[in-house]
Amino acid sequence: MSEEREIVIEIQLTRWVVGAIVIAAVVVALPAIMAMSDGDAVAGPKTSTVSRATGMRQFYLGGAAAGSTATTACAAGYHMASLWEIADPSNLRYNTGLGYTSDDSGDGPPTTTWGWVRTGYVSSDANTPGKANCLGWTSHGINRYGTTAGLPMTWNSGVQDLGIWNLEAGDCSQAHAVWCIEDL
Repeated sequence: MSEEREIVIEIQLTRWVVGAIVIAAVVVALPAIMAMSDGDAVAGPKTSTVSRATGMRQFYLGGAAAGSTATTACAAGYHMASLWEIADPSNLRYNTGLGYTSDDSGDGPPTTTWGWVRTGYVSSDANTPGKANCLGWTSHGINRYGTTAGLPMTWNSGVQDLGIWNLEAGDCSQAHAVWCIEDL
């Protein structure tokens, strides 16, 4: 007659053990995920190869529009930028293929053209940069205002502080370029 034996294995999972399991799973899976081609990894629109190669989000200045159409002026894969998204252009890559350039732009944005930029403020047509947003980018009326931003053209202020962005309130009925930034 055979004898039955009961074997009991007790496993106690501590935070350290669970953490080690998760790290091991990531280490094992990461090379396979990185080896996938772009089409295999995720279905959907592709972003530029430049931004993937550099790891930097792209932005550009283009697509002239009146205030009420500014939010639709950017190319597919981009949206109208908030000033806060482009506040530090050194962390971004300018897309010279889509954006305006000037004679001395190199790989950077021009200083000769201003563009509409989102403010993060409530719907307003005030004649005040930072508040002005063509009533939430729905108006192209005369004497209604939206905020435009441009990079400084003159660097001899004496303070040696470029301040990065110059801001003005632009008339919503006038076409301006639009600052666009790559979707996340």
